[in-house]
Amino acid sequence: MTFLSRLAICFCRIAAGSFCALLLITGMVLAAEGSDASPDPFEAAVDAVKAEDFGLANDLFFALAEQDDHDAQFNLAILLEAGKGTPQNYTLALEWAWLAQLGGVTRAQVLAERLADKLLPATKDMIASRIDSRLKDRLSKGASEAIMQYVAFNQTILTRPDLETAYIWTLIGAALNIDQAAKTRNDIEAMLEPRVTLNAQESARTMFLDQDMALLFAEAGVASR
Repeated sequence: MTFLSRLAICFCRIAAGSFCALLLITGMVLAAEGSDASPDPFEAAVDAVKAEDFGLANDLFFALAEQDDHDAQFNLAILLEAGKGTPQNYTLALEWAWLAQLGGVTRAQVLAERLADKLLPATKDMIASRIDSRLKDRLSKGASEAIMQYVAFNQTILTRPDLETAYIWTLIGAALNIDQAAKTRNDIEAMLEPRVTLNAQESARTMFLDQDMALLFAEAGVASR
């Protein structure tokens, strides 16, 4: 069996009336010798957009977005911003755009900034609160990829960045050998007062031991394979 990993190289221009948006085309392709590959839901969603069946595209992208597919989150935000297949909703669009941005979709930041300009501060705080709860839930289940996303959330999404919380999670991430955690930890530490640094280190140690995070994140990683 050969495996072609997910690519985010090409884009598809979708035009319908005055609507024109670029959606990320990515897909996980599994090719098995002597057998047909299972249909890929992301490709099915892209095909639905090409066919201008935006209702189906919304349903398919939404299902993937709920599973933390960040490319699907970005595309769902595009459709919500444009009001294709579902009523236009800047609030939901920003929520998915922020999640896509935290998940590493580069183009999501520009989209999120455009959407954020349309919303009141209280609405953006409400969205941030929902994302906070979503990421905490993933962390409680041992989703290691959520660690640096939660760090970035506390650094860049919150109206008032929470550097102490971000630092705590970089300490945990570095202990788990998460990519970029140690570098980010050092960068944030340079911005904190020594008192805050020491308190955060004690908090991180307590959390790490009390919640047995080494085992929690290791088990979740094995289960996802």
